[in-house]
Amino acid sequence: LARGREVADWALDLGMYVIVNIHHDNDERFFYPDEAHKERSVAYLTAIWSQMAEAFRDCDEHLILESMNEPRLVGTQYEWNWVADAEPCQEAARVINEFNQLFVDTVRSSGGNNATRYLSVPPYCASPWYAVDEAFQLPEDTADNRIIVAAHAYTPYNFALNLNSTDHTFDLETDHQKKSEISSFMNGLYERFIANGIPVMMDEFGALEKSGNLQDRVNFTAYYVAAASTRGLTCMWWDNHAFSGNGERFGLINRRDMTWVYPDIVLAIMKYCLYNR
Repeated sequence: LARGREVADWALDLGMYVIVNIHHDNDERFFYPDEAHKERSVAYLTAIWSQMAEAFRDCDEHLILESMNEPRLVGTQYEWNWVADAEPCQEAARVINEFNQLFVDTVRSSGGNNATRYLSVPPYCASPWYAVDEAFQLPEDTADNRIIVAAHAYTPYNFALNLNSTDHTFDLETDHQKKSEISSFMNGLYERFIANGIPVMMDEFGALEKSGNLQDRVNFTAYYVAAASTRGLTCMWWDNHAFSGNGERFGLINRRDMTWVYPDIVLAIMKYCLYNR
């Protein structure tokens, strides 16, 4: 906790916004969104968020707390594919709603600035498609309009995230289907939440590096961020500091020498993040 607070303070001291969540805890040993593991999960989430809330209670509203990262049925056929009429998925959605409510209640009861700070809650696996399903319900809150919906979308999948795909192009003039995939899920978020005064943030998006496709990534970023901003949706690139190897290469800034490896992508984000607001 001390280390987490130290790192958060570096950013807060620069006037930046910071999101703190529990990120790799979706495991049967910690929390898991089904009835069989709910008792264990409630104990775990209560313990960790009680401590986290205390550690950050005096931070101002530049500090946002987020309940979970991509809660899902890890290791099952539904892990990345929530099926609306499947009972395990309906159960998971109900339990995630309960976990989000527990998180809000625990943080709010800790007092200080936690009584009114913005809190972020995800739907099943933080998917925007599952966020718009009525199975996902926002928690009740003692603070007025201080709940943010958190979503992640690496869309279109084959271009943005699929390591095994040869799709490496994003043409702003001809790739109408790809642009439609992006605008479609954003419209859903806008209609259910933003149009009704409920904020949404895309706190993970990006397109991994594929050999020779920098301009396509810039095109994608410009369209994605502009489309989001037009709908009042804020985006955050998933920078995992990966620039080489066979994994998900989403890095933008070299944290060792503080240089931008892909400055054109950063410029696209900056240019369009307030587009038509």
